[in-house]
Amino acid sequence: MNRNRDGYLQQLRASVHLFLCSLFFFLLWPGGILAEETPDEAGRIVALIDKVIDACGGREAIEAVRTLHLRGKIEAFMLRDRGTYELYFKRERKLRVETKYQHAWEVRILNGDKGYRSSDTLPLEEVFGPRYFAMVYQYKHLDLLHDLLKGTYRIRAAGRSALSGSDVEVFKLKDSEGTTMDIYVETQTSHIVKVTGYFSAENKKTDLSVEFSDFRKVGGVVFPFRITNYAGGMKIAQTVIDEYSINPDIADSLFGPQGIHSL
Repeated sequence: MNRNRDGYLQQLRASVHLFLCSLFFFLLWPGGILAEETPDEAGRIVALIDKVIDACGGREAIEAVRTLHLRGKIEAFMLRDRGTYELYFKRERKLRVETKYQHAWEVRILNGDKGYRSSDTLPLEEVFGPRYFAMVYQYKHLDLLHDLLKGTYRIRAAGRSALSGSDVEVFKLKDSEGTTMDIYVETQTSHIVKVTGYFSAENKKTDLSVEFSDFRKVGGVVFPFRITNYAGGMKIAQTVIDEYSINPDIADSLFGPQGIHSL
């Protein structure tokens, strides 16, 4: 009887310990590691994401970024054109991108759940489907570190890989909107060097990828100064950033359709 009782108590203690470990990691990372992860794996993921945050400037510096303005130069491979690139970012969910090529121009705006576009050949229009989702994903790429801090995503490890000669670990992310993304974390630097977003449009699955390189610290936060875009695995553009401005005053009117004008 005593042996049976002792065995039962040991099993009970082990179960309680397992539950508390799971609860600890769930509370530490509010967005949640996916339920199928073991406590040890969940803890490893939390530790690795913490390393990403530290490598990019730390919690306080990342949380302090509310607006961004950046300027650079873009080369569009499919258009066989190049020009200037300017981006305005503001929480919550406001994005404006101005691209002025040698032979064309385009303005894209995201404001909450609305997206707008205008160009040298098209009048102002509200956009839906892939064009809208592309803006949403770009905003989420820019706000990724902050969202990781908030626990916005459920996270699952997807193994190791290689990217441009570097070892990376891949994580699968999913948020409450159903957004699914893969992030590639370079093991040596803990920088996020690639993000791939997936969505469906017109019964077709589409993926948009961004590769980040040439990382430098600006105002306490590490930013990429070279950004390469892919659609369906095809390289479509590369942007080289000349300047980041952190927390400039940006009027909300800049993100409304009335803020679109000819470039």
